[in-house]
Amino acid sequence: MAAMTASVLNNFADLALSLPAPSLEATIKQNPTVVDSTGYDGRTALQKAVMVGNLPVIRLLLQYGADPNLRAQSGETAVHIACCRGLLNVVVTLLKHGGDPMVADGTGRVGIHCAAIAGSMMLVQYLAEVCEVNLEAEDNCGCTPLHIAAACGHLGLVKYLVQSKKVNRNKVDIEGNTSLHSAATGGVSGVCWAVIYPGSEQLLTTTNTAGLTPAQAARASTSISPDCLKWLERWTRQYERSSAVESPRWPWLIQLLTPATIFYIGILLSVFAMPHHQWMVGMPVFIVGLTVMARQQHRMKHPVMWPNPIYLGAYGGGLLSTLVCYFVGIEAHRHEPIIVSLIMWSTALCHIIIFYKLVTGDPGVVRAEGPLQEVLRGVGEGVVRGYCSECQLASPPFSHHCRLCVECHHQMDHHCLFLNTCIAANNHWHFVIFIMSNMVLMVGFLEAAYRITIPKAAQGDWVDMLLAHLWYLMDENMWTLLMIICNGASLIWAINLLNNQFQVIGSQQTTLCRLKLGNPLTKPTHREKVKNFWSFLVRGRVPLSSQTHYFSQV
Repeated sequence: MAAMTASVLNNFADLALSLPAPSLEATIKQNPTVVDSTGYDGRTALQKAVMVGNLPVIRLLLQYGADPNLRAQSGETAVHIACCRGLLNVVVTLLKHGGDPMVADGTGRVGIHCAAIAGSMMLVQYLAEVCEVNLEAEDNCGCTPLHIAAACGHLGLVKYLVQSKKVNRNKVDIEGNTSLHSAATGGVSGVCWAVIYPGSEQLLTTTNTAGLTPAQAARASTSISPDCLKWLERWTRQYERSSAVESPRWPWLIQLLTPATIFYIGILLSVFAMPHHQWMVGMPVFIVGLTVMARQQHRMKHPVMWPNPIYLGAYGGGLLSTLVCYFVGIEAHRHEPIIVSLIMWSTALCHIIIFYKLVTGDPGVVRAEGPLQEVLRGVGEGVVRGYCSECQLASPPFSHHCRLCVECHHQMDHHCLFLNTCIAANNHWHFVIFIMSNMVLMVGFLEAAYRITIPKAAQGDWVDMLLAHLWYLMDENMWTLLMIICNGASLIWAINLLNNQFQVIGSQQTTLCRLKLGNPLTKPTHREKVKNFWSFLVRGRVPLSSQTHYFSQV
């Protein structure tokens, strides 16, 4: 036993993590000097415990006097290791026991440089706001946290550093590299865009001590992606030509107008090129439009990565075309009873107003409460839960951060691509009413389009009449036929969407709530769902259940 104890004391740093807590504590009490002894790799037991994130052992070692500022052979301390791992709770524990985030390692890096390597936005914010560490601290190579984050491709952290306005994007290291040079060698186009736009476009033509611009440095990098190099060269040419870089607002606007443009080009070509065989032109163009829509992603291909507005453009263009076709193309108001016309006019007006409100209104964005420094201090102490580092606030229960909107929303239901916004607490009611009014308009259009145009087709039994009606529309009125197809498919989609909303709201949930918490343990009856849904329509808010045991995980 004595020999075993001597072996443990001689190899304490290497064996500490394998010992049970009582044995570890007894060993330290027997010989307190071993707490800072080093192992075969020159690291202390505390540094090894930090490397694996073993918080109980870390606390025990610190309780018995382990030095958090003791350097390893490489010059790094336990604080450096914790920051490189992005372990906020470990860093806070070390700082409470005298850890110094400003101690430099062998390369001159302090804690915030290591946090930038890890890409931990929350830890960088904690060090900057609570510990008041300088965000422009330089290591021995002159690199700032922005240089490091850009080279590592940490887009969120780069955006935070740039938007905080506490860093100088023009700062260079000892080799003359700007943060854009670092971003270029990192090979992430979104990071390059975040560094230069807006206000630092001149970095595109800034050269380092080797005489290389960021684009030229990117070509020499082994980690550069073809996409990043393409964008850097494109932006450099634009800046050299006009001292400016093209704003992403123009590509955004082009994508917004693309669906309606394709559709109306097809209509005009079919009407004027082949007026009596319109389907020969209209259908291929319509299929091309559907193909373009199907190949779209949720974000723009531009490095800014805004939500793709093409779906919003498709819905807006379809709505406008349907209303124009109903009121002008087939002139339904001349053939419908006055009460039907009034219903359609009033529903269309309300629908457009709700559509505008949904697209431009506040879905229910979570606002920060209290100073950021106090919030982060609470996060470090484990008091504040659900902190969102991108929005820099503590998210309340049932809120969610949307990566497309880059905002946290109260009671978020989902992100609607066709409205290009989130459906959350402030607009959920409007969204459900929007679906209902949309269904009324679609049913009214389909009924009017069929009833008004069918007398122009041949008469006979219903099969012959339907086929004759179809051929007549394909040859003579392709616009109306395409609107019938679009509205018919959209009506099926709207019915399914309304049913989904009824199911989740009737179960006292939102769509995201169901995805996170699962289905109710006790399935609500149809009557209870109707009651909850009616309560939602009256009060305007989803009657969320406050019972933590109400849901089962799926």
